[in-house]
Amino acid sequence: MKKVAGLGLILVVLTVVSSWAQSTSPALYQLRTKESSVTEKRFRKILGDNYDGQDQNRRNYDDDRKRRRRQQRNQDNDTNENNGYGSGPDYAWPTHLIEMSIRFAPSLNMNTAEGTGNYTGFRSNGIGARMSVGPTLDYFFFKNRYAFSTGLWYTVKRSGFQMPGTFGQAVWNPGAPEKESVYNLQYLQLPVTVKLFANNIAPNMRLYIQTGGLLSLKLAEHALDQSRNGLYQAESGGDRRQYGFGDVEMLLGTGVQYKINQNNAFNIGMSYQRGLINVARGSQLVSKSRIVALDLGFKF
Repeated sequence: MKKVAGLGLILVVLTVVSSWAQSTSPALYQLRTKESSVTEKRFRKILGDNYDGQDQNRRNYDDDRKRRRRQQRNQDNDTNENNGYGSGPDYAWPTHLIEMSIRFAPSLNMNTAEGTGNYTGFRSNGIGARMSVGPTLDYFFFKNRYAFSTGLWYTVKRSGFQMPGTFGQAVWNPGAPEKESVYNLQYLQLPVTVKLFANNIAPNMRLYIQTGGLLSLKLAEHALDQSRNGLYQAESGGDRRQYGFGDVEMLLGTGVQYKINQNNAFNIGMSYQRGLINVARGSQLVSKSRIVALDLGFKF
């Protein structure tokens, strides 16, 4: 103990001398500083690195800071794993580069109608509800923010017209009651779109926007209420096709994706399809489709 006290007294004296040397002579101060460094090394060799308690405090502080950082990283990882986005924030690389889902889309259908010549006086015939169903594939090409979205959808569209009572008759009768026509058009649709996902708007929920186009191949056309369907009865008792082989539509949609676990999610949204080409086969009749759909999907 006496040896330790003596060394402590020597250290105090050296500190006082060092302060005096610094104020009186810079050269002398540098010499004393060098001697002080040598003396400190000797103290550490005799008494250990923590002879003054400062090193241990410094190590405790560094260890505590590292521990807090590890805890924060673990909390962030646990939060993101619970949200179903893996480690890192929700704009990190997706756990699955390709995601599949099934889409169910009840929709409201209408169509335009512009007729000339024999089709003068044609108008659209209201709105009808139809259905679309099929698989959807999302391929993420930039982290989990941007995805190329395609699929194969079986879609039934409604197309209807109101027409003058004399349409399809050889004799013009101004008093003939007006006729109407409704068809179900069955299509196989191939979406070519891009989905843009935003940050989480709520726990496990994020917003998406979808834009692009649809290529539609007509599978069949079916006239409803054939006995009173003016367009069906107009030429050869309905033997002639009244609609073309396909359509091209613009697609715009938005919705939310709700994660239920790491692999599965529900999609709920709205979409609008706008036909770009004339689907009517008659050269004097122009008709284009308009669809508003409620998009319901389950990702797996």
